[in-house]
Amino acid sequence: MRKISPFTVAAAFSVALAGAAQAERIRYGDYMPQGANEYSRSAEWMGNEINKRAAGKHTVNMLWGGTVVKVGEVPTAVENKVIDMGPLVTPYFPDQFPINNAIPFFWPQPKNQAQLGELMLKWHDKYPAFAAELAKYKLKLVSVRPLPSYGIICTKPVRTMADFKGLRIRSYGIALPAMLEAIGAVPVSMADVDGYEALSNGILDCSPGDPPLTVGWKWSDVAKYYIDVPMGASWGHIVIMNLDKYNSLPADLKKIIDDMKHDYLKEFLASYDKSIKDTLASWKATGKVEVIKFPEAEFTKATLESPKVQAVRDSWIKRATTAGMPEADAKQVVDDITK
Repeated sequence: MRKISPFTVAAAFSVALAGAAQAERIRYGDYMPQGANEYSRSAEWMGNEINKRAAGKHTVNMLWGGTVVKVGEVPTAVENKVIDMGPLVTPYFPDQFPINNAIPFFWPQPKNQAQLGELMLKWHDKYPAFAAELAKYKLKLVSVRPLPSYGIICTKPVRTMADFKGLRIRSYGIALPAMLEAIGAVPVSMADVDGYEALSNGILDCSPGDPPLTVGWKWSDVAKYYIDVPMGASWGHIVIMNLDKYNSLPADLKKIIDDMKHDYLKEFLASYDKSIKDTLASWKATGKVEVIKFPEAEFTKATLESPKVQAVRDSWIKRATTAGMPEADAKQVVDDITK
């Protein structure tokens, strides 16, 4: 039997230690339950895809259902490395992230989900202020998941502007409350996770959302009328990662994370488009939810002619420039959204 040199053993052990040191485990924390909707399903796809591309060398550990982090805790948890990655719901943090909260100041607006996704990535590539704002909290953009065009699901039918008067509708952010007031509704500040109970017990009459989202949160179990209004798409979420964690990653894993910027958005958009079509088809076949096509001209006129809505739209440039964005860049962002 051939003897193995102690130096050979030591060298092999050193190589093994080096390999182990290079292996990374990324903790992804999500406030949503696993498989609840397109947001959690697409996050799971991303985790699996990173694992697949890393070929077992690096792994993503998915932490679901608020077991580690609630929706309002994500940016702080990522900043402090409680988790390494997670979904930042920007409309819930308009004061902390004014620059990255551009879209929520412009409801209603004409862009669809795919157009907003590409704009979001373009802005982060073109205007340094977007990334710099995240970096203040040790955060880095991995990818984006813009919301699709929203409607409003209600426990009672809404067919005219008069029907909106006095309805209590879930709200958040800056532009949405102003828009709801413009149509005569009463905005009620509330996270989406609390929507089911509020709709069930009459605290809310309605909640904004897209069809799959209403199914994922089970709102469509208790609210049977989906009002198709021309709100347009919205900002949605940014998938963020701790900046120090990202900078410490080996080159191979950095490339995998970098490739997620466009690959994840493509997967997210494709899966969401299918889910919207499947949901609408199911509602039509079963009669579970009635889709009411609301007169677009009436809704647009009531909202865009509102002084409060216009004041909110005008305020974003001031917020962005106060936060350090050049005024010319801010004005170009507004043009991108509204034209």
